[in-house]
Amino acid sequence: MAQVEASRLVAMPGATVTMRESELMVGGGDRMIDLPVPTFVIEHPKGLVLFDTGCNPAVAVDAKGYWGGIADYLQVKFAPELVVDAQLKAHGYRPEDIRYVVVSHLHLDHAGGLALFPKARFFIMKGELNYAYWPEKRHRSAFKINDLLPTRRFDWVELPGDTDLLEDGSLIMMRTPGHTPGESSLMVRIRGHQPLVLTGDTLHIRPQFNTLQPSEMDYDRAEASESIARLKRIRDLSEARIWVMHDAEDWATYPHLIE
Repeated sequence: MAQVEASRLVAMPGATVTMRESELMVGGGDRMIDLPVPTFVIEHPKGLVLFDTGCNPAVAVDAKGYWGGIADYLQVKFAPELVVDAQLKAHGYRPEDIRYVVVSHLHLDHAGGLALFPKARFFIMKGELNYAYWPEKRHRSAFKINDLLPTRRFDWVELPGDTDLLEDGSLIMMRTPGHTPGESSLMVRIRGHQPLVLTGDTLHIRPQFNTLQPSEMDYDRAEASESIARLKRIRDLSEARIWVMHDAEDWATYPHLIE
């Protein structure tokens, strides 16, 4: 099949959370780092694609009431105009027109807006849904069951590994596990541009490319390091640019509109 390319990518702002570098990367320092939580909408001939859904709308109203104590721990900053459906409208899209939602993983800052897209098809790596419903005790605070329960009757597609989502080479969902069992990244081919990989939480900050160190909160640290190394190879071989989604420098450097 001939390769098709996406025509446009829009990076949309969302919440900001704050964590210590040592929590984001083993061996990191004590400095506190502000982390953007963006989402991305991709225009494709087969329909609109959304990568990740950000925080639940309730977090913009009463973060501690919805998230509990982790809201204070993460020092979350969020506002109603930054909720993913409001951002879509601000950029000229109708939320109901989202045809596909690609889910990097199901942590509460990435999966909070799932229920806003009941008509979409959801792509996720195998193992992620099961773990999100029944996580180990050490990871329970990172998942919100109320983000997931409204989606139980949605059109979920679980993938066993790297997948050409639309069977045309434009969107490759890559299995990059470690942070969670089903953590994934998305390679996007946009007409006229070098391919771009959106990392989800495969890594959190750019220094991890140098150290290959996982984060304290990763599900499987060895797998996380291997996934970071995989993305580093892609970058070093110039196969694609890598957008580390939580890295503030990447958010400031990459254009928020690519077309």
